[in-house]
Amino acid sequence: MIPKVTYGSRVRGLLEYLWGPGKAEEHVNPHLVAGYDDVALLAPERYERDGGRWGLDDLAARLDAPQIAAGERGVKQYVWQCSLSLPAQEGQLDDDTWGRIAGRFVQEMGFTGDADRPGCRWIAMRHGLSAKGNDHVHLVITLATEDGAPVWLRQDKRRSQQVADLLEDEFGLGKWTPGRAGVTRRPELTRPEVDRARRSGLAPDRELLRRQVRAALAGAGSEAEWVARMKGAGLLVAARTAAKDVDQVAGYAVALRPAGGNKPRWFAGRSLDGDLSLPRIRARWSDEGRATAGQWADAHSVESPRLRGEDRIAVWRSSAAALEAISGRLRGLPPGSPQWPAVARASVELLAGVAAATEPSGQGPITRAADSLARAAAPRRSTRTSAASTVAVELGRVAHALLIAGRARDGGEAAVLLAVVVQAARLVVALAELRAAERQAHAAGAAAAAAAHLMPLLQQDGRHVNQVPTQTQTGAADRPTLPSPAPARTSVRRESDGELQR
Repeated sequence: MIPKVTYGSRVRGLLEYLWGPGKAEEHVNPHLVAGYDDVALLAPERYERDGGRWGLDDLAARLDAPQIAAGERGVKQYVWQCSLSLPAQEGQLDDDTWGRIAGRFVQEMGFTGDADRPGCRWIAMRHGLSAKGNDHVHLVITLATEDGAPVWLRQDKRRSQQVADLLEDEFGLGKWTPGRAGVTRRPELTRPEVDRARRSGLAPDRELLRRQVRAALAGAGSEAEWVARMKGAGLLVAARTAAKDVDQVAGYAVALRPAGGNKPRWFAGRSLDGDLSLPRIRARWSDEGRATAGQWADAHSVESPRLRGEDRIAVWRSSAAALEAISGRLRGLPPGSPQWPAVARASVELLAGVAAATEPSGQGPITRAADSLARAAAPRRSTRTSAASTVAVELGRVAHALLIAGRARDGGEAAVLLAVVVQAARLVVALAELRAAERQAHAAGAAAAAAAHLMPLLQQDGRHVNQVPTQTQTGAADRPTLPSPAPARTSVRRESDGELQR
């Protein structure tokens, strides 16, 4: 469960937005599920004869009353709003459950008061899924108690995260946000990015870039090789130099090649994901592996050699066999092994490469699994390096071989490539079992989500996995589609390319 806190100074304005159509017409059924008083008394009336207008005056006046009583001593930004959102894989809860969650959240945050202090006025409302498909509820609280005393908050955003953790356990919800467990954070998509992706029917730029940067890292032996691979994948790459030394690279940004005369939309590495900042990426190589600004600029695109069909098939078959052997070896590594961070990182990068090869449009179960697995393997913010691992090196070699082989050209090749996808799925299941064994709840939740996305592939393979630590059940199986026969391409394209069919 993800809490997001904002502040305001107009109750009526916020209510008009919540009971309005929403920015993407997603507010389809606004209604109260809980509040400081009986919901039946608080709920606004809808006037069907007046174009379906909601009568919000009485509710706004009720919520405003303590702040009016506070007068000049009141908090200026007195409207405290918090959305409690569930990731799409959690599914939807009913109104009664959301009402109980809201009541417990308000209580744990201290807004309901106690024997020594009266509480605040508050409501909790639902109005349909978010633009991203997340079930959620909005809490609106006025920061003044019933007797007009102002409520001054301190570290309320941090406290909201702690309460969310508590309620996940209390209500049996999944642990889907590893960032709360001290690992690197992933910036959220902005509203314009979501709206732009919805209009185009394509994945957001940030998600495509995140996957391509990870895929380029798989098995790269140096910074210059990684940069060359990104350019070979069709990305625009720019280095940010240090202020005191123009030849020293301090950061980087990437962009997709825009169509027509549009300008590229650039993203810094750390804005893609916390573990994709340049300092964290550099931690995997020695100082000799670093590249200067000149080397960044001069790095040439790495063109994959053109393989014949039988050569591609040989690569995929050997890769599937290698992944099957690696999965077996992983089950022999004990939880807490110092090799696991490197293995997990290499697995994430391998799956990103598999997703790039099978789902070039950035949409599908493999892409979603790669995205979830990256959160499950996210390193702790306090950790910069990880122990070396021969298994991680082998995974890097497999990923590099898959990069060279590229995408399937027809249905026959797609069927062979599917064997690689299935073995990659088994690798994800092994990592999910590990995280569960280590009792890392948030990481285990993210890994379980990754495994759930890929379970239909494993089931269709005919060899069911008996025990997978899942926190949710998959919905309708998202099936990759057949690629149209096409020449080899390594560049990222924004049109909806065909994708792998089982």
